[in-house]
Amino acid sequence: MEERNIIKWSEYSEYPELTIPSGEIWMSESEMVDLFGVFIPRLRNAIKALYKVELVKPFEAERTIKKRDNLYMTVYNMEVVLLLAFRLNSYQARAVRRELMERIERNHKPFEVILTSTNGMTS
Repeated sequence: MEERNIIKWSEYSEYPELTIPSGEIWMSESEMVDLFGVFIPRLRNAIKALYKVELVKPFEAERTIKKRDNLYMTVYNMEVVLLLAFRLNSYQARAVRRELMERIERNHKPFEVILTSTNGMTS
């Protein structure tokens, strides 16, 4: 059985808190259903929509792992989880989006982009 990192809501605090572990994240459908507060058909439709518009490719975004004996489970990478957070419209998905955006803003380092233009004239 393989150890995986998953994003989940903490159960041991007064207010629900999102736990995002460091390292590679791979989550199953049932774990994402719990995270986003949606039903499996809605989650599966959203994943199919991501594949249909080619935001991610199935061969890059999912893998099958052995759970025990002859039981296997499909898991999805962090890119799929992130895209689903912005595709699904539930209270939990909005909370995940807010938390992800706050973490990005908190760790954001300013940068500058310098664009130059040259005149294409030759003599």
